[in-house]
Amino acid sequence: MRLIKLNTRIVHYGLAFLCATLLLSSCGITSRHGSVDAGIKYQANGEYRAAYIEAKKVLQRDSKNGEAWLLLGQASLMLGNPKDALSELQNAEANGVPIERWAVPMGRALLATQQYDKLLATLTPDKPYESKVKARVAVLRGDAYRGLKQFDQARQAYMAVLPADPKNPGALVGLAQLAATANDPDSARNYVQQALAAAPDNPQVWVAKGDLAFDGADFAGAEADYQKVMGFKNPDWLPQERFYALTRLANAQAQQNQFDKALATIQTLEKMSPQHPYLHYLHAMVLYKQGHLDAAISELQQVLQVSPDNARAQVLMGAVNYAQGNYSQAEMYLSNAMGMDQKNVDARKLLALTLYREGRSRQALDTLRPATPGTPSDTELLALLQRAVATGAGSPGAVAAATSGASNSPDAQFARAGNALASGNEAEATRLLQEIPAGDASTEARRNSMLVMTYVREQRPAEAVKVAAAYASSNPRDSAAHLLYGTALVAAGQRPEARAQYSEALKLDPENLAALLSLGGLDSLEGHYEAAASSYATVLKKDPRNAAAMTALGQLAVLQGDRAEAAKRFKQAIDAAPKSPTAYIALVVLYGEDGKFDEAVSMAKQLAAASPDNPAALNALGAAELNAGHHGEALKPLQQAVNLAPQVPLYRTNLARAQILGKDTKAAEGNLDAVIKAGPSEVTAVVLRAFLKSQEHDLPGAIGLAQMLQKQPATKAAGFTLEGDLYMANKSYREAAQAYQQGLKLQYDRPLVVKSFLALNESGANAPEGVLRDWLAKHPDDAPTHLLLADYYLKHTQNALAAGQYEQVLKMHPSNIDALNNLAWIYTEQNNPKALALAERAYKLASESPGIADTYAWALIAHDQPRTALPILLQAAKAAPKAPAIQYHLAVAQARTGDQAGARSTLAALQKSGADFQGKPAAEKLYRELTGVTAK
Repeated sequence: MRLIKLNTRIVHYGLAFLCATLLLSSCGITSRHGSVDAGIKYQANGEYRAAYIEAKKVLQRDSKNGEAWLLLGQASLMLGNPKDALSELQNAEANGVPIERWAVPMGRALLATQQYDKLLATLTPDKPYESKVKARVAVLRGDAYRGLKQFDQARQAYMAVLPADPKNPGALVGLAQLAATANDPDSARNYVQQALAAAPDNPQVWVAKGDLAFDGADFAGAEADYQKVMGFKNPDWLPQERFYALTRLANAQAQQNQFDKALATIQTLEKMSPQHPYLHYLHAMVLYKQGHLDAAISELQQVLQVSPDNARAQVLMGAVNYAQGNYSQAEMYLSNAMGMDQKNVDARKLLALTLYREGRSRQALDTLRPATPGTPSDTELLALLQRAVATGAGSPGAVAAATSGASNSPDAQFARAGNALASGNEAEATRLLQEIPAGDASTEARRNSMLVMTYVREQRPAEAVKVAAAYASSNPRDSAAHLLYGTALVAAGQRPEARAQYSEALKLDPENLAALLSLGGLDSLEGHYEAAASSYATVLKKDPRNAAAMTALGQLAVLQGDRAEAAKRFKQAIDAAPKSPTAYIALVVLYGEDGKFDEAVSMAKQLAAASPDNPAALNALGAAELNAGHHGEALKPLQQAVNLAPQVPLYRTNLARAQILGKDTKAAEGNLDAVIKAGPSEVTAVVLRAFLKSQEHDLPGAIGLAQMLQKQPATKAAGFTLEGDLYMANKSYREAAQAYQQGLKLQYDRPLVVKSFLALNESGANAPEGVLRDWLAKHPDDAPTHLLLADYYLKHTQNALAAGQYEQVLKMHPSNIDALNNLAWIYTEQNNPKALALAERAYKLASESPGIADTYAWALIAHDQPRTALPILLQAAKAAPKAPAIQYHLAVAQARTGDQAGARSTLAALQKSGADFQGKPAAEKLYRELTGVTAK
């Protein structure tokens, strides 16, 4: 799966650093009055703290000194305080400093605070800058345009610099980053090399070089580049830029499994910004790769405490819980991530695997299908295999049939039917097969086999079973006939009957390898992994180069969580059958699930090179490029796949996805409309088209598509789910709840239950939690739903009911931090003696969380331990200065430990803030008691 993905095109600023006032101590400055000249010298030597102090001293005696304001703003910027710098630079401008002096630092500060539009409005190109300043302003404008994703304007800004200064490193780096964004790595590298030649000590150039290496999966090269820039003395870059480079360095080290190095880099980052959520995420990722799963959870909980909608952390939390076998927890986090981003491929694939592990195969297949383009279902694989055996695919006779000059001969008609089937035109294939006149046993075997395959592909299992049953009845001693019948029965969901037919086929012909493979496939579907492995091993004993058995063993290894074994088996299958797409596609999917997107693309390219006219191969390549985020590169192979097989809905849907990502919505709409016209039950295409309509503010049109799905039995539940999702996006909560309720009548599963609850709750319905209670009555071990219900009760001050739900969660997951913390809080309110122990457990798991620390400290106070609570609350209050409950609890601790003045000061500040919180009356009462003021 691919989990580390920073935006390498625009440096993200706004990271938290120490405020400038904390940087003034211990600087060794002896001058009492300060000097701008001295400050400038300090600044030239990279001593920004000293420069800052000099400017402050000057301004204390002369607040109108524009040069001091300029120096102060420049120093603040280099100390990592761009917001302060903006104010100070504006004062410099107001006190007579000319624009060419403050323009560049002002632009950098605006860029650092992501005020791109303001930068463009402030630093217009028509100002009378001198040449060097003019060039830097143009680069800053280019960076702002790039931040706004206005790439053409950015290019124009950078290119305007080069005629007068062809070696300008800022412009060259900007052009390199634009080329990288446009997926033109060769041009990007060329620009970076020019910039390096012109400015070998420029830190931004080396970071850009490292980013290119990282994006090209050259993690060792990226590490070397990032390390290089760390060795520069007094580089002209902001602390935010250094922070970014260090995060990339840690990432590159982690990608190489250099965990000790990565952790050391993370520790450096934590000193710069201790509470930054991304560092906890990065630390968790390293711990996860090391197998320290509990520690990874602790780090991720700290991310989610301050950033509950962090999709990346939700996905990794799901992965960690999956690795621990906590599938219900994994489902909760992955469903949350999917709710935030339906296109999150990592979350979708891992969620599908989680559902499969929970025994919910139907939901797993539905979840996985949109994320596995080009990969046939298990049923299709079995049917393809059976057809290949029955028709003798690859034999000289088959080649002769395909090249026969008799256009009306059965062989020619079979060839045309095969071409129609390969291109996705099942209706034409059916017509051609039905027109073939009755013939000998060989002709009938071929016709029935292809006809059953066609019906399976058309999702018409009843017709497939009818044809196969008739053929088996007419040929009771024919092993292939029973094999065909079994395949049709699998497609119809009649597995016991299918097993009987496969067993009969094997009994009639013990050397029928296709029957063994089919039995193994059925065992795999039903979770009988040992039996499946035995069947596949038997096939390989009889045929050591059997690629189908190798591929099946690989797929079995995936189901059992042995990813290395799976990759090994898929590679063996590719060696055995270099032009067979099945193993290639399986390996591409595996790499994609593991986040090895470059490897997935490389493997898909090998497949496309081996089978350049195979639409499945081209679709696999396009899908791999899509998963890697290369929607531009995906367009060509996907268009080729559609050209070769215009009737296959999957290929055209994938092409539409690439077009949507490329903002060619008109073309995407055309392809999706074509898919829907040919197959109104193609759920993925309908969902995509509906949301495109919704984005165009055509809600009635979008709802119409959902209702179209509702009219078809197989997609009725999906139609109501889509209708509910559309209404939720439109904030029409009552209508959404009604749609979800209709869906639940058809498909009673947890995601739909949760959606129904959320819609009911938002709509203001009476007792919306009823749907959760009903679900838990039937699924008492569903911890995520217990948590959801508990949080609802807690929000509505039904503490006793909430406590009961949290207690249920802790019985299943004793280390669930949310349940520990919230139950401890409730117990404290109830004077329950169990509160302190629970709060302490939560605190040990997440001591850096201000909210969890506050719960523990409040429990300590309730147990007459205010001295123990006080330092904990001081730290929590410092970390969350705007949390009124923490400030009140701090005041209580101060009062009970004898610091009456401190308590009064804390409460006075709290009253002045005007914050409203649950303990406000108690805080006001305490303040009156401490000040002797009576209530009015």
